[in-house]
Amino acid sequence: MSAAKRSRSPRWGPEAVRRQVERGEGAGFYLLHGDEAYQRERLYEWLMDRLRPEAAADFNVDRFHGDALDPQRLLDVYYSYPMMTTHRVVALRNVERLTPPLCKALEPIVDNPSQSSVLLAVGGKVDMRRRFYAQLSKQGIGCEFRVPYDNQLPEVIREMAAERKVQLSPGAVERLRMYVGNQLAELANELDKLSLYVSGPREVRDEDVETLVGTRGESVFDFTDAVGRADRRGAAGLLHALLEQGEEPNRILPLMARHLQLLLRTQQLEREGLPKDQMARSLGVAPFFLESYRQQARRSPSGALWRGLSALRRTDDLLKGGGGRTRSRALLDLCLAALVSPRRAQSLG
Repeated sequence: MSAAKRSRSPRWGPEAVRRQVERGEGAGFYLLHGDEAYQRERLYEWLMDRLRPEAAADFNVDRFHGDALDPQRLLDVYYSYPMMTTHRVVALRNVERLTPPLCKALEPIVDNPSQSSVLLAVGGKVDMRRRFYAQLSKQGIGCEFRVPYDNQLPEVIREMAAERKVQLSPGAVERLRMYVGNQLAELANELDKLSLYVSGPREVRDEDVETLVGTRGESVFDFTDAVGRADRRGAAGLLHALLEQGEEPNRILPLMARHLQLLLRTQQLEREGLPKDQMARSLGVAPFFLESYRQQARRSPSGALWRGLSALRRTDDLLKGGGGRTRSRALLDLCLAALVSPRRAQSLG
């Protein structure tokens, strides 16, 4: 299998890669990289299964790791002839850990591709300015896996549910997004549980998600809404309940930042006079949740929301200094005071 030369690198998604391979149009190089590990690893395992030679697989599949790599050994294996089959597969894991000298040492692979080896390189985010990575992608197939943005999550959740033949109500999608966020491995686990919990053809409703996802459930919604309403007492009680349930501060802060950003975005869309259905789509929320965001956005001065985001950033920096649960709780209480009482936002300075 040779690495087909291309004038430029096309954008590849996981499904496009699968279709290409299933058509028998595989490449000599595959570079799977990016911060989103769940889909990246799924495609890696799928490719290993499809590309692995049927004959003498044990002798024709070799795995290397970027953080403990002997480049000459990899080159020797890459250029060796396969045994009793047409090709061999060389997998290079943790490719993001390759140092610049190691990348340079591996450039013979892209300068003189083997006709009988497939290189499958996989890992986290890489510097595509390095020639080795750039040529792997240009001459073969490069697929980048990014953590989805918040407004992309509903579609991602629906696609993952469709793979499991699970139908989700709009409320169920919204609750999964709020409870789990962009942790796709955790989303997959929750969807697997929901597929077993809901029997027959009926769709998964929001109450099903609340039952299965965990004890944090409804209080997450209530907490963000209480902050949006500037209900300090209610928000404080819900914050302490979340902490008692084991919720981590480094998860609570992004939830709050997302909520304030949604309110700022709602204010902008209101000024643009966008219709409700378009507004919901732009925000990435279920239509029946829209009115709550609109009401909170009307009651929240934009300056107060920006100060709240600033308080969240300062709190995040302070939490990174450690200090245990007592200090974390005190910092979150101070942050909450800044969020619901904007004139006190400087108390975290």
